Amino acid sequence: MECLNEMLTRTARIFGNKPFLITDAETITYAEFNRRAARIANVLASVGVKKGDPVGLYLPSNPRLVACYWACQKIGAVPTPMSVMYRDTEILGIISRTDMPVIITDQSTFPYAKAAQAEIHSLKHILLFGGALEGGTALEPLLAGASEQFADVQCEPGDTANLFFTSGTTGQPKGAMQSQLSQYSTLRDMTVYNRFRFGAEVFLNVLPVFNNFGATVKMNLCIFSGATMVMHERWDTRRVLDAIKQYKVSFFAGTPTMFVYLCNEFDAKRDDLSSLRLAVTGGAPVPVEVLKQFEQSFGVRLAQIYGATESTGYNTGEPLIGVRRLGSAGLPIGSSSIEIVDDDGKPVALGERGEIRISGDCVGKGYWRDSETTAKTFTAKGWLSGDIGYVDAEGYLYIVDRKKDLIISGGYNIYPLEVEDLLYKHPGVAVCALVGVADAVKGEIPAAVIVAKPGNQPTPGEIIDYCRAHVAAYKAPRRVYFIDAMPLGPSGKILK
Repeated sequence: MECLNEMLTRTARIFGNKPFLITDAETITYAEFNRRAARIANVLASVGVKKGDPVGLYLPSNPRLVACYWACQKIGAVPTPMSVMYRDTEILGIISRTDMPVIITDQSTFPYAKAAQAEIHSLKHILLFGGALEGGTALEPLLAGASEQFADVQCEPGDTANLFFTSGTTGQPKGAMQSQLSQYSTLRDMTVYNRFRFGAEVFLNVLPVFNNFGATVKMNLCIFSGATMVMHERWDTRRVLDAIKQYKVSFFAGTPTMFVYLCNEFDAKRDDLSSLRLAVTGGAPVPVEVLKQFEQSFGVRLAQIYGATESTGYNTGEPLIGVRRLGSAGLPIGSSSIEIVDDDGKPVALGERGEIRISGDCVGKGYWRDSETTAKTFTAKGWLSGDIGYVDAEGYLYIVDRKKDLIISGGYNIYPLEVEDLLYKHPGVAVCALVGVADAVKGEIPAAVIVAKPGNQPTPGEIIDYCRAHVAAYKAPRRVYFIDAMPLGPSGKILK
């Protein structure tokens, strides 16, 4: 196998003059990027960072964050990216749980890191881009004097490669540890399964690389396969469509909500998307109606994938050619194995719903300093995902919903995805979510939250009647709320 630092060294050697990162401000070749990462690695070594140390990366999703991530790989440290949406309480929690000695910020995130440092003495250094501030050390002068050469630290398959903090059903952050082996096996499997051409693909990344979807499925996969990555720091639907045309993008990945926006914005006369060879969606189940609309408009297959941070992000996928099962998340790829189990961890009958259990080299190491939760979910037979699904006779996986999103109303189980899929077929619905609202009699009742299509807003009564005409009455929303924009998390998922 190949560790992440070896991947960058190999790709920079083979494709040194090839563009790796393209932004509005600059184009960075693989050779130049490798030098930037080496300089940052030397700075980290100079302040005492050593192999195995978690290093906080509290930066916007831009080339600086990418370079700092790969600098950590070179030195054998554990990159710990943190969403720039986090504030002092969340940052304090992560720093205190990891005892990280160093955090890298910019001017916008520095104040929150500084506030945390006042309470946590293990945080020795705050390095920041954009100039010195009281309590922080400016990175630019250190980088100017740092060497562009760095001898990569030797890594082993079981070494921790990343530490991504995710929120569980309790809301408490959990630090999911991925290993060098889980990263390598996932990147290899994605490349083979999707038939990526080494050195020939162009990725468009609008996913933040401070979470696993953007980091593994886009950034790391790009370096593994020698691709070029066009990088947008923030989502802008029109810019995405224009970038696909301008840079002849061949691979695009996004959340279902992003594809809804693309379908609504698409202009057949203006948008040339003929270069797009593959589009994949993950992070949440995609409504079948959205999938159909995208494929009809864009002329390219939209493949649903399934995975999680704990299993390194890409465990099943729809095949590029041949048989597909509409609405499924495809087949297990590479070393990944999928099993559906009951609450006791026993396999259920074919076609029966249960919890999805994932096994194989893709599964990570557990949760950082959380042996109790690790023991409950990382079992000898695989990782328990908390997702509800089933497998058909051909082995295709279908995602029913998240356990935590399940609405229980008067003793009936309501899976939001089923109703959301129906709502997307309504001509007046642009974006939607079904959530549970507390009710004194039934415990919960379903409520639909909707962003209406311009000029075609239905009434709440129309939505309720429409749903009752197509699904059981207990599944139909009892309340309907219209809003201007759906709240989205940093990865593009709807925040329910």
